Amino acid sequence: MKLLYEFDKHDYDKTMNISHREAVRAIIIRNNKLAMVKSNREGFYKFPGGGVEKNEGHIDALIRETKEEVGLTVIPETVREFGYVLERRKSTMFKNEIFEHYSYYYIADFSDDISEQNLDDYEKELEFTLEYVELEKAKEVNTELGQKYYSDFLLREAKVLEILQEYLKKQVAKK
Repeated sequence: MKLLYEFDKHDYDKTMNISHREAVRAIIIRNNKLAMVKSNREGFYKFPGGGVEKNEGHIDALIRETKEEVGLTVIPETVREFGYVLERRKSTMFKNEIFEHYSYYYIADFSDDISEQNLDDYEKELEFTLEYVELEKAKEVNTELGQKYYSDFLLREAKVLEILQEYLKKQVAKK
């Protein structure tokens, strides 16, 4: 899969142990809008998805996480690679450790049946809901909030939205 970009804070000692986490994220477009997770409490947008569990493949994790967060059922045959982002920084959970976070983005479609969300407690607190949003709006909101709160994940999502926007422009130009 293609590296979309690397975000390295360089706030660690290179001799530290490295821990890593893999997550998958769904890029779902319907009627020229993105199906995104919206935090009604904080106002940000994120791509549906989350952590890959032990002994779980990316596609299975993508299907599970998308259904849990927004109630959409991803059609496995439609899933295709978009790219990944690598984030590297000093761990906030463990002293003397480097945290590497790989976010794998997949373009996918979903069936018309929508089920109830199955949110974790923190997701309930953030009031996660499904929202179909214009790409530009999601990018602007996340960029503004990411800079205001210096939030790595919001800036990551804003950067991927920017890359996706350029990709979609090229797709339209090819037609």
